Amino acid sequence: MNTSSRLWTITATIAIVVTIWFLWPWLSVLVLSAMMATLFYPLFTKLRRKKGGLAAATTLIASFLVILIPLAIISFAAADQLMSLAEQAGHINTTEAPHFVSDIINNLNHIIDPITGKQPSLSEQGVIEYLRNTVPGVARGMIDVMMGILANIPALGIALLLYIFMFLEFLFKGPKMIEGLKKISPYSKHITDTYLNRIYVMTNAMVKGQLIIALLIAALSAVLLIPLGYGAYFFVLLIIFTILNFIPLGSGIVFVPLTLIAMAAGQFWLGIIMIVVFYAIGNLDPILRPKFIPKSISLSNGWTIVSTFCGIAYFGILGVVYGPIIMVLITTTWQLYIENKTPKKIKATA
Repeated sequence: MNTSSRLWTITATIAIVVTIWFLWPWLSVLVLSAMMATLFYPLFTKLRRKKGGLAAATTLIASFLVILIPLAIISFAAADQLMSLAEQAGHINTTEAPHFVSDIINNLNHIIDPITGKQPSLSEQGVIEYLRNTVPGVARGMIDVMMGILANIPALGIALLLYIFMFLEFLFKGPKMIEGLKKISPYSKHITDTYLNRIYVMTNAMVKGQLIIALLIAALSAVLLIPLGYGAYFFVLLIIFTILNFIPLGSGIVFVPLTLIAMAAGQFWLGIIMIVVFYAIGNLDPILRPKFIPKSISLSNGWTIVSTFCGIAYFGILGVVYGPIIMVLITTTWQLYIENKTPKKIKATA
């Protein structure tokens, strides 16, 4: 590599770092715009041939109607249910506590008393006090996490404006941007195409496949809890279950304990039926996943969990999609590096 090439490589690297740093405050919105434009681009190309100038506006409206508006409605409904839960928990007292709480405490005491040497180990008043002090804080914390930018009207307005303009920008100039990336890429055509292809495939797989599967199973699971008395928290459970369904543990880590509580409250056989139906619904995941998510971009269970929670830590609720995409890029980089460093076998000539 000559001095000029090395200088340009250093300059390009600095430019990439500065670009990410400069765009970081709104990077999540820009990534969302690019991802949505990629998903709706086939619709845009079809409409463009039929409706001309209306194609971009129609595609933008479709992105709102299909994803953004339903997501906002679910978020607001869940926040309202959480506020109601926080208010109710803050005013609960021993006389108003459900009868099954006493039964559960008594059963636990039969198990714990011989170990602790105290009788009783747990008191009903202590449990109620704990719930009264803890549940409102947890509920309000979940509200803050869920609402995020929605609670900040100026930030929401800026994010919405950025989304509209960048969505249209990516629709009209997306192909040229991709061609530009290929030209400035320091890597070979094979490596560059591999990166871009995996980004495209993973984006489609996460939204069209994984998100739909997670949302479908979450909705069915939340519906199963309605007969058990959890209907007032349907939207909260829908969001929690959707996030959990992105990881191998799944929504069962919340569904099963809630069902066991309902069974202890006297709905034993109904709870048994709901658990059986829940695990039957869970079989949809291994059936549908191969149809949407190619094996070439699949992550192991461990890395799926890590990437999902790291994505949430950096990008909030959208991190359940962004995290695995970033992890696929990281694993792709290591795979290509190993391929490049591994000596190619030379066939022996006769």
